[in-house]
Amino acid sequence: MEHNQRVEALERELHALYAAMDGGPLDAPVPTCPDWTVEDLAHHVGGFCGFWSHVLCDGTGTTKPVYDDPPRGDAVPGWLRIWSGHLLTQLRLAPGDLPVWTWFEADQTAGFVARRAANELAIHRYDGQSARGTETPIDAPLAVDCIDETFEALITRRDRTGEATGQTMHLHGTDEGEAQAEWLVTLQPDRIDVSHEHAKGDLAIRATASDLALILFRRPPLGDVQRFGDDAVLDAWYREFMF
Repeated sequence: MEHNQRVEALERELHALYAAMDGGPLDAPVPTCPDWTVEDLAHHVGGFCGFWSHVLCDGTGTTKPVYDDPPRGDAVPGWLRIWSGHLLTQLRLAPGDLPVWTWFEADQTAGFVARRAANELAIHRYDGQSARGTETPIDAPLAVDCIDETFEALITRRDRTGEATGQTMHLHGTDEGEAQAEWLVTLQPDRIDVSHEHAKGDLAIRATASDLALILFRRPPLGDVQRFGDDAVLDAWYREFMF
């Protein structure tokens, strides 16, 4: 996906999250995020948006809006809209190659922020909808990008457990037009190796890209999922990766 496509995807995901947030009580539990309510989810997303909007302000030379502590109750939806709006504004101002700080040494650009934000919000939008029973799939191109980012960047955010023994997992996306929607994942004791290829794994999962992304992030899939092989490999993945 291109930078502008990710910004557009982020905007769509935010509006879907707003709709979920407005669709019921803020103290409703979020089934996909144990111990969180919808209000807790909004606080998390608002803090995420505030953090990255300040990072982008450093890159664009824009004055940083003063971050205020998350409110409680009826003020929460408006607060979230304000801070997510700041993030969208900054991403529209920033070209994808604008240098900014990120935690990912290999990509120190606003493009990384747009990708991180779009993919984070795709998962948390789904979380918000799970509180209302209105879950919808992630658009296929964004879901593929979400999976790629997981394997390219997010797996670097934590140390390995040392428990993996070379287990392999093959993911096969079934969406038409998504030619690169295949991944072979190898869980090594000290790293996770990933390649785009069709190969036999100890576990094979065949589903839409949306459902593959949801499964990787320990969320319930929405469509038909075919699994072949050793389900314990997925448990090993969850030990090595936590969103």
